[in-house]
Amino acid sequence: MLDDARRLDVLAALGIDIYRLRAADPVPSQPAASAGSAQPASADVPARMVIACAAAARRDARLARRLAQVVRALGVDEAAVAWAESAADGSFAALPPADAYLMLGAEAARHGAALLPIDRQNSATIAVTPDPAQMLRDGAARRALWQTLKPLARRLRQV
Repeated sequence: MLDDARRLDVLAALGIDIYRLRAADPVPSQPAASAGSAQPASADVPARMVIACAAAARRDARLARRLAQVVRALGVDEAAVAWAESAADGSFAALPPADAYLMLGAEAARHGAALLPIDRQNSATIAVTPDPAQMLRDGAARRALWQTLKPLARRLRQV
C-alpha cells in the first residue's frame, strides 16, 4: 500500500489530476477597485495568481460566484489572488507579478499580455478563457473552462 503522499506523486507523474469536493463556503465580498487598476492581493501575501477581466464582468454576481469556485478549486488562498480590472477602453494600468495569470476573454488577454515583460510571460503560466458571457452559457463552455484551468492548477501546485 502506498501512503497518500506517494500515491499523489504517482498519479501526478501519470498526468492524472486529483480534484477535491466542493465546499459550501460563502462567496467572499471583494471591495470594488477603480477601473483600469490592479487590486493587490494583500499587503502581507504576494499574489500567486492574477485574474484579469473587464470591470463589468467583475461586477456580475453570477460570474463572481463561478470565479470564487474556480479560486477554491485551484487551491489558492483567496488572499493570494489579485484582481486586475480593465478600463473602459479595455486597457489595464498594470498587472502585478505572479506565478499564474487567468485572462477572462480575448480582449483582456490581448491588453494584459501587452503589459507583461517577455521574461514574465516565459516564466508565468497564462490561461485565456472565452468571454465571460460565453463561460456561463452551457455545460460545454464550463467544461472547456475547466480544461483551460488545468495548466494553472498544475503550476500553482508546484510553487
